[in-house]
Amino acid sequence: MLKPGTILHGTYRIDDYLSSGGFGNTYIATHIHFGEQFAIKEFFMRGVSVREGKNALVSISNSENEEEFNGQKGKFMKEAGRLRSLNNPHIVRVYDLFEENGTAYYVMDYIDGENLKERLERTGEHIGEPEVADVLDQILDALQEVHKQGLWHLDLKPANVMVDREGVVKLIDFGASKQLDNVTGGALSTSAVAFTNGYAPAEQMEQNYSKLGPWTDFYALGATLYNLLTNQRPPMPSDVNDDKTPDKHLALPFPSGISKKMRDLVLWLMSPVWSERPTSVREILKYINANAQDSAPVYGVTDVPVDEETVKKDPLKPDELSEGQESKSSKEPVVSALVPSKKSNKKLIIGLIAAAMIAVGLFVLFGNSGGSNVPIEEVDTVDTTNVVVDTTNVVTDARQHQDSVIQQAIDDMVLVEAGTFKMGATNVKGGFAGDGDEKPVHSVTLSDYYIGKYEVTQELWLAVMGNNPGASESEKGEQDNLKKPVVHVSWDDCQEFLGKLNKMTGKTFRMPTEAEWEYAARGGNRSKGYKYAGGNSIDDVAWYNVNACHVGDSSSNYGINVVGSKSPNELGLYDMSGNVLELCQDWYGDDYYKHSPSTNPSGPTSGKERVFRGGSWLNPARYCRVSERGSYNPSTGGSDLGFRLALSASETVGQAKD
Repeated sequence: MLKPGTILHGTYRIDDYLSSGGFGNTYIATHIHFGEQFAIKEFFMRGVSVREGKNALVSISNSENEEEFNGQKGKFMKEAGRLRSLNNPHIVRVYDLFEENGTAYYVMDYIDGENLKERLERTGEHIGEPEVADVLDQILDALQEVHKQGLWHLDLKPANVMVDREGVVKLIDFGASKQLDNVTGGALSTSAVAFTNGYAPAEQMEQNYSKLGPWTDFYALGATLYNLLTNQRPPMPSDVNDDKTPDKHLALPFPSGISKKMRDLVLWLMSPVWSERPTSVREILKYINANAQDSAPVYGVTDVPVDEETVKKDPLKPDELSEGQESKSSKEPVVSALVPSKKSNKKLIIGLIAAAMIAVGLFVLFGNSGGSNVPIEEVDTVDTTNVVVDTTNVVTDARQHQDSVIQQAIDDMVLVEAGTFKMGATNVKGGFAGDGDEKPVHSVTLSDYYIGKYEVTQELWLAVMGNNPGASESEKGEQDNLKKPVVHVSWDDCQEFLGKLNKMTGKTFRMPTEAEWEYAARGGNRSKGYKYAGGNSIDDVAWYNVNACHVGDSSSNYGINVVGSKSPNELGLYDMSGNVLELCQDWYGDDYYKHSPSTNPSGPTSGKERVFRGGSWLNPARYCRVSERGSYNPSTGGSDLGFRLALSASETVGQAKD
């Protein structure tokens, strides 16, 4: 192990050793400049890596192992990259990655707590259902982000679920994770899939890549719930399959007191047949919340939109189905609401208080006719009136705030005057020459149009949609953080948002076309020919992977930042380079520039992915250039994916500035 006091990367001081696995050692370390504590994982391959004495240098025990060592080190570094791309409060966060001492290291959150395997071993007791429900809430939130990014964890188990001293759950160890291939739908790589007996379904144990999917993680989730609820090791999939009892009680015995609703959920998740398991987090939530009173969400993961197509195909009718009965179009059990989380309890308490206050008011007004000796004039009716007035004010204030936020977005639309420009990789002098899809440079003429001064914020999305997919980036919803761009939204989600916004405003907001986006980013007819939107010094105009992600940089939030906090471009537009990727209306075509129309082009007529532009907080400078292009699956969101509004010039825009 590295000795305490060892300095890594000229920045981190090793304080203590934490643990080891087959491919790494983990340490507690302190940032020597800022005093912040982190965990550092070192690639150290058991049986292959060697460190002698006090020497920090890692060598390879046998030259024949060099190829294997380098291959596994590459996977280790990919794991860091995957973790870095995930931005969620329930996933361990990676801040730095570097090579040193003949090996590799990555820097991540230090979690002051214990994993759930340690908890079970320390107490020797299972965990109660209410607490397990709260853990489930947080794991689902994490898996939602993992799957949105096209990843499968593939090693979910109690040992990889950390809980800190505040009760916050963190999903860790993505060493077995696989990247989804957007073309084939299978795993992007076909290297051996690691697994843990009892937590891996049959398709994972058989290394059947074509059958891996989100449902593979959901089997492990069910096995994890079973282990937490019973403190018993989960059975093998074959044992579950061999148990022909309706409730699988031979393979999956539960202690008394566990609700049928929870047992049904575990049985569904642990179905031996992959096609009979849920396919998405939203599907799990749909069943969990199916019979919740007054449609109130049971768990805290409330941002997930209902899959309307799934509902159409398999509508749940709780009043027509008894508990545990199967619907005609689904093999999954209908699961009633489970034990509410702490967040739901708070909402319930507030609701009960409000109901009690209304009941008191009704009694005061109408309930004094049953022989009461209390004179009517002695009843304090002022408080009751105030309760009603306060409620009205809350509703009125909320509506006024919503209207104000939407009106401000209208006022912030900027007129881009018509003009002709050279589209593509024009700025190659002294810089990156551009990718093939940025060529050939071609002339484009555009009519007048409006474009948003800022990226669409979480505040605006919340005002229109009533939810905030970027809440994990909003630090508990504090007002300043709602001024950050909305993220975790797909192109499809954005179309739904635009439809609702247009219905509210009577306008026809849309995304900009790719050509409109680039012309505006370049400064329109006021362009000075900058490489980035607003200047040639990227630090002045953009949040990117140096100033937005650097450990200890107090000027940033390790990710997305408040819109408009860097310098604008020539048109007064902010963040068109960096902060978040910005989706455009167009389909993506890598050779589209070769035959693009010269006037008001709107992209290919069809395709598989939608265009994004501008670079993000996760990207190096080269990807923040005004001509850089990229593409994204229209049904997938990401922690650095957002958009900005556009509007045709024929529309009247309140106080839009030119």
